[in-house]
This record gives sequence, structure tokens and C-alpha cells, in this order.
Amino acid sequence: MIAVNHEHLHTEREQALTQALRSIDPEAVVRIDRNGGQLSVSTVLGESEVLAILEGLGVDAAPVRGESEDPHATGGCCGGCGCG
Repeated sequence: MIAVNHEHLHTEREQALTQALRSIDPEAVVRIDRNGGQLSVSTVLGESEVLAILEGLGVDAAPVRGESEDPHATGGCCGGCGCG
């Protein structure tokens, strides 16, 4: 998972990000926590590919590692990895 905190992710940017990811991975899932601004991306794309797409859209992001950010730990799995 790749996550970033950004307080002002506007709808246009969200749509642009989703469209950019889905142009390569039609099953990509983008979630944005409206309260904290955290962006989470679930995709089959590699980490460097996702980071390049985010950077191209002006989003400074870094991978998040750790159980607290694992969607499987919180029941938030999108089902894309086949675990659910």
C-alpha cells in the first residue's frame, strides 16, 4: 500500500489520480480519508509506477509500511489481492 497525508485533496485531483491509475490498472482502488487527507492506493502496479503517477499529478507520497496501515488488519481489504 502507498499512502500520503494531504489536507487538500480536492475532487478534481482525486478523479485525475483515479483515471491515471485506471488507465493502466482498471481494477485500481483509490481511497481518500476526508478527515485526515490520507490517500490509499490498491493496485497491481509496482510501487515505483504508482509513485511516478502520483508525482506526475503533484502528490508527494511515500510507501507506508506497518500493520497499522495494512487494510487486512482493519478489515478494509478491497478484495483485489484475492485474500478475501
